[in-house]
Amino acid sequence: MIVPTLLALSLLQADAKPAMLSRVFAPNQKYTYDVKSHLQLENRQRGLDTFMPEDFDMNYTFTAEVQQSKADGIVVLHYQRPTMTQIQGETWNSQPQSKVDKVNLDYLLTVSPINEILETIEQKKPAAKIPPKKAKWMTGITVQGGNPIGQFIGEMYRLSLFIGPVDSALDFAPKLPFTEVKPGDTWKRTIGYQPQKLKDKDGKSVVQRLDYTYTYRGPVQVNGKTFQRVTADLDLKTDLAEWAKQFMPEGDASDGPQLSKLPLNLKGTIEFDLDPKTFNTVAARASSEGGFQVFLSDAPKDPLFETRLRGTTTMSLRSIAMVSAKKPQ
Repeated sequence: MIVPTLLALSLLQADAKPAMLSRVFAPNQKYTYDVKSHLQLENRQRGLDTFMPEDFDMNYTFTAEVQQSKADGIVVLHYQRPTMTQIQGETWNSQPQSKVDKVNLDYLLTVSPINEILETIEQKKPAAKIPPKKAKWMTGITVQGGNPIGQFIGEMYRLSLFIGPVDSALDFAPKLPFTEVKPGDTWKRTIGYQPQKLKDKDGKSVVQRLDYTYTYRGPVQVNGKTFQRVTADLDLKTDLAEWAKQFMPEGDASDGPQLSKLPLNLKGTIEFDLDPKTFNTVAARASSEGGFQVFLSDAPKDPLFETRLRGTTTMSLRSIAMVSAKKPQ
């Protein structure tokens, strides 16, 4: 079976002509996608010799309903992601735990045919949050805890799984090229990762830039169906300490050591299968590998906390349904 499959693939590639990858959103249609991810962690805190394994699943469903069509293929979509479900796997001292986080992402998005989000209008304001206390970096480093470094670690987990805010998640990916492409052509796009939970003292989020290299692979066959395939590669190596400090509360002298370095390295690959007529994303499969360390000013060479990680994420188009015409709110 392998030889005929390879032969069919080579014939598809040989016949492939330059293509304009331009997404078509049909009027009055509602797209429903499922996103499922799994993260394998190895964590170690200062003073321990052994990395402790831990597993997380983070899953959600989102919808995008076309509410208005504009010129040049631009549309206004009503985007909703009500919840994200986090499942913490069994560890040496705890049973599996499931938690539903009501993120309540509800936006009117103006989206172009190359999957660029041109405008975001929030439909539901988030509930007021209690201002965080001053940082005490030496205690309570957990994803679930209220410690600001723990919350930031949660953001890095989401970043590594490509499931963060709507503008940088898989939800509107891949970012398509501006011109026609043929198999093997590449293009680069920079995407901003903006933490969905953490804000600075002025209520704003600070953006981390992610540089992707996309490649058009041409038509492929999957389970007897033909798709247009695009892949994306991410290679990130940076120190996030300054980024983190801009929206984390600062301690004073009595709070002890402060965050000094937060080196992160992350490599990721994403494979997209697009509908050959509409170029809607039908499926996406992502994998990532990397790690990070948290250093405080009291021990610049001895990390307080370090993590090695491997992640996988899939996005699949569950359904496309016709809905009654609506006007943007």
